[in-house]
Amino acid sequence: MNSVYNLTSQLKNGIKSNQKFVYFPKTSFTFCFLKILFLEGFVSGVVENLSGKKLKVSLKYNSRGTPVFKEIKNFSIPSKNYYLSYSQLAKLSDGFGTFIISTNEGLLTNQHCLKRKLGGTLLCSIF
Repeated sequence: MNSVYNLTSQLKNGIKSNQKFVYFPKTSFTFCFLKILFLEGFVSGVVENLSGKKLKVSLKYNSRGTPVFKEIKNFSIPSKNYYLSYSQLAKLSDGFGTFIISTNEGLLTNQHCLKRKLGGTLLCSIF
């Protein structure tokens, strides 16, 4: 869960300082997390470095120069995890942004969890 905190804090810092790119060490967890952000439209690209050890993430801004997402909030921390069942997730998902959830099928968004009728550990929310 510490890697989720590091990822989200680096993304927040990159957005606050209006950076175009942020670099992350390449791990399978990091790649899956960033792939979800790309597929959901929160970042504009994820590219592997030539050495293969880092991922270059292109942050996404709208035409006025404001970031596409306003906030990333961490829920699960090493001392406390928030597990949501399918029914809890269905109640919580009504218009509250995008949640990234760790399931037994990997990292998924709340919409994908609802389609597959899965619950899991709530990692973060993106608004």
